[in-house]
Amino acid sequence: MSKRIIILGAGLSGLSAAYHLQNGCCVYEQEDEAGGLARSDKINGFTFDYDGHLLHFKTEYVKKLTQRLLPGLFVAHNRNSWVFSHNVFTKYPFQANTYGLPPEVVKKCILGMFDAASKKKLPEGVNLAQWMLHNFGEGITRHFMYPYNYKFWTLPPEKLIPDWTERYVPHVNLKTVLTGAFSLKTKPLGYNSVFWYPKAGGINRIAKALAENVNNIKTGHKMNALDLKNKKIFFENGSSAKFTDLVLTTPLKQLQNLIKDKLPKEVKQAFSGLKYVSIFNLNLGIQRENISDKHWIYFPEDKFCFFRVGFPTNFSKGVAPCKTSSLYAEVSYSKFRQIDKKKIAASIETDLVKAGILNPGDKILTRHINDIKYGYVIYDKLYRYNIKIINDYLLKNNIYSAGRFGRWKYMSMEDVILDGKLISDFIKKR
Repeated sequence: MSKRIIILGAGLSGLSAAYHLQNGCCVYEQEDEAGGLARSDKINGFTFDYDGHLLHFKTEYVKKLTQRLLPGLFVAHNRNSWVFSHNVFTKYPFQANTYGLPPEVVKKCILGMFDAASKKKLPEGVNLAQWMLHNFGEGITRHFMYPYNYKFWTLPPEKLIPDWTERYVPHVNLKTVLTGAFSLKTKPLGYNSVFWYPKAGGINRIAKALAENVNNIKTGHKMNALDLKNKKIFFENGSSAKFTDLVLTTPLKQLQNLIKDKLPKEVKQAFSGLKYVSIFNLNLGIQRENISDKHWIYFPEDKFCFFRVGFPTNFSKGVAPCKTSSLYAEVSYSKFRQIDKKKIAASIETDLVKAGILNPGDKILTRHINDIKYGYVIYDKLYRYNIKIINDYLLKNNIYSAGRFGRWKYMSMEDVILDGKLISDFIKKR
């Protein structure tokens, strides 16, 4: 029997999978356009992405693919990101750049790193808080790592595991910490020290380019049931489709209530155990140019409701009208820490003034909100167990997870594109 391959979700991973499969597949997307969270909205002359999205080319493959699809469009930027704490801006990453902080804070960070440098190999099974202390010592952990991660993940680091940190949290040695305590002459660290962004049009240009090279995308198809026994998907618009192989790029958590078949007890419990962080993203268009010289700023302290603020007009002047600026502010929330959605936008604007980013007299030309239900997956202590149980079950039914939310994994845009290719290669070989 010939393969009937269905891809659920036309975000970057789904589009990448379809692009690399080329023939014999159909992509179903619940929204009216492709792109997923790699979309951009144009409002009153401003282009707002669905939160901050940047490309980091660590592989020649994705770099060449992007250049082939959009020749000359993406521009490289040397990261200019900072941390704001103790009423002081310090360069990112914090652990390598404490210069300018109060002397007592700098002292504690240095002494803590001396202690961390003398520790033996990290034992297995530690939680995120233990991982922080082991790698960075008490000072850096107390003044940035712990409060920022608690604020971001909405759970105490003691309840989390560090599986996602290896690539995304830059490691430092004692020499780097000492250098960064007494000067700004530190080398850029981290996977995002250089990033790429389109000259114009917003980050959705890469999603649109992939979609233009995919033959069969059906928008307006939201799945409301999945019959594993008969390998059939039912959509809210009344249509249905059969498959031999299914690539799932929509949030894994959603399957919990969509599978019609009776789930084994351990699989049902594993689905229930998946946790995630939502992101309230406020975009602002401001009638003042050059409101900041930075690309983005991290805010670890609770006196500010947001954990990060970014400035798209420093990625590309083409995303805003002349003599204006734009910014995005991000607030984490979850069932573990709720927000008042009726008041949070006003709180963000108040805190932007408190942080010195906005002036009290600034005219806001445009306000745009993205309330992103599935923002980041939470790595709690049962994460590995739950994911293994679910993936083993799905693979037995010819369902292949892909992308940040299908695979339920912390992934960059480049990772997601590569993951779509990986899944397509796997299916071709079956």
